[in-house]
Amino acid sequence: MSDASQKSDSRQAPRRSLDKVLLRRTLTLALALGILAALVTVFRDLQREKEALVEGVLNVLLSAVPSAAAAAYDYDQQAAEQVVEGLFLQSAVTRVTIVNGGFEMVDSVRDVAPTLPRFTLLGSPDVVAFERTLYEPESIGTDRRIGKLLITVDRSLVAPEVIERIVSFILVTTVKNVAFGILLYWFVFNVLARQISILNRQLEQWRPGDGVLQVPTLAPILRRTEFEGLYHRSSELTALSNTALNNVKKSRDNAIVDNAALAKAVSDRTLMLEEANQRLQQLADHVGLTGIKNRAAFDRHLAEVFDAAKATNGPLEVLLIDIDLFKSYNDFYGHQAGDDALERVAKLLAHIAEQTKSFAARYGGEEFVLVTNTAVTGEEVAERVHADLKAADIEHQQSPVARHVTASVGTASIGDFEAFEGPDEILSAADDALYEAKLSGRNRTVRSTADIRAMAKERRLSAQVLFTAIERGEFEPFLQHQVDMRSGEIVGAEALARWVHGDGTILPPSNFLGIAEKAGVTQKIDNIMFEKIAAFLAAYPDALPKLSINMTGETLRNVGAVRRMAELASTSKTVIVVELLETAFMDQPDDFVLWNLETLRDAGIEIHIDDFGTGRSSIMTLMTIKPDRLKIARELVALLGQQQGQRSLCKSIVEIARSLDMEVIAEGVETSEAAQILLAIGCPIQQGYLYSKPVSLTDFICNANDARISFGS
Repeated sequence: MSDASQKSDSRQAPRRSLDKVLLRRTLTLALALGILAALVTVFRDLQREKEALVEGVLNVLLSAVPSAAAAAYDYDQQAAEQVVEGLFLQSAVTRVTIVNGGFEMVDSVRDVAPTLPRFTLLGSPDVVAFERTLYEPESIGTDRRIGKLLITVDRSLVAPEVIERIVSFILVTTVKNVAFGILLYWFVFNVLARQISILNRQLEQWRPGDGVLQVPTLAPILRRTEFEGLYHRSSELTALSNTALNNVKKSRDNAIVDNAALAKAVSDRTLMLEEANQRLQQLADHVGLTGIKNRAAFDRHLAEVFDAAKATNGPLEVLLIDIDLFKSYNDFYGHQAGDDALERVAKLLAHIAEQTKSFAARYGGEEFVLVTNTAVTGEEVAERVHADLKAADIEHQQSPVARHVTASVGTASIGDFEAFEGPDEILSAADDALYEAKLSGRNRTVRSTADIRAMAKERRLSAQVLFTAIERGEFEPFLQHQVDMRSGEIVGAEALARWVHGDGTILPPSNFLGIAEKAGVTQKIDNIMFEKIAAFLAAYPDALPKLSINMTGETLRNVGAVRRMAELASTSKTVIVVELLETAFMDQPDDFVLWNLETLRDAGIEIHIDDFGTGRSSIMTLMTIKPDRLKIARELVALLGQQQGQRSLCKSIVEIARSLDMEVIAEGVETSEAAQILLAIGCPIQQGYLYSKPVSLTDFICNANDARISFGS
């Protein structure tokens, strides 16, 4: 290799090395700066999305406060759960709590996987809580606080499309910055590095006496780069822009000529927007499933007609309509059939509203409302509702009222109460009347009266007292002996719930069970009873050979309650008996109920059917449930010796039990005559006031030494 080529290679090697180093550094710097800029932009966009998410939730929360306050004021558990379901439609809401006084009506939590990692170091925390105070409805005329509504929002639960947009942005930004780095590299080595290399060669070749060193100037550099091309391109774009502006100016006169066509286009567009707004208003005011007006439209209409009626002393009646036992319909026929039934009822009510010039709307769930402010009375409209439902003949095999779908109706008229000051008050009066209609047997119409409103107010106060009693644990198990009539031995006892007030007053279930069911707190009372029974059996394991505990259909469907009962049976010397009310679910016990019954039976728990003879269970149902014992209802036992045929009826129950290999027990035995008749027909195990009244656990232990009971002959 020649000396010249070696010198050339030695000069090119540093340049290539310099090229590689600068290329890596340039690309790395460009990529890092691009990623940093992308992250800053992404973080800013995420914060905006989270703020918009929270703003949407707060708007929904604001609209939910009146419904939550109404549910808390009425102690309506079902209405409170509907509020929770509405709030959970917001994907970011993870917990909803409705508190009435110091009592939690609803506390629902759901686990949702976050779509983003939670950032707590930057910005505000992702999991935030909001609280709104609940006040009595305005119609009551007070501003008393009755509770609060709390929700927890996870701001990391942004929509998936936001995540997709962010990922796309990062990818595009990264590609753009890599491309920018390559362009920057090209610029540096074409504009600067090349000139530095030329200058380096000139310095190497220059010797003293060669004269002035020729250093490249800026103008030749720019001419030897692509800047000149860029300048030309800019000039071309400027010329094109000027040409476009001139064309716009020249076409101005032509545009004036086309004003008529433009006006028509604007008019058509405006008409399209108005039609779109009408469609949006239609969707906003109507229920998608049933097609009739919704709650928001009803609230506006009622406010308008109420003000008009007050101003003119005109007629105004509100009819609140509830489909009887619709939950049973849904459970039996399925939710699709339930939706179809609601749609048919809605069309039926819409037709009635059209015929009577009334206003129809869906109030919520299976409740509808009709408002009439004409000469047609509320009773006349209600009669049409009952008649048309009967004619529609929508099958409902689970209803004890009729074999078709029926409705209970509560009405209130503005003329009945001078004290009505707002639309909420007349609606509340109709709701009180509806409650009375359902309490009176359903499938009927009840008109609001002063007495009904007074009872409703008292019921609300009673519910508040009941909640306080639950918090204090004032419910106690009282035990009533079960006796073998042949020997007088105590063979077991039944635990009966009693409400023991602080002043010593003792109330039976008939005084509080209805209120507890309406308020949805029967499960809480059952839990209190269970804990005290479990503590009693742990302290006195030999006190009883057998203990019967009542279990409602709701509790039997609670997996946790069934598990606790099974654990109690496995740790107790006393044989545990679960008594199931025949009227609760004996028509069609579902697979879930049968599964839980098998769980109890596997734990050694006996299954008894309580109040047998008051329901309508079939032999096939008994064979499915397979209880260990039937308990003859007190209503049948009370008439023994007083009415002909009662002896034969009770004997038939005994024979049915024997044919199915089951035992029998009779409750409500209060006379010696009834006891002797039961013994004669084959029912020696008996329970009732003839042997003992229900006694507290303390009194029961004090009398525990009496293993036999004497009774009249």
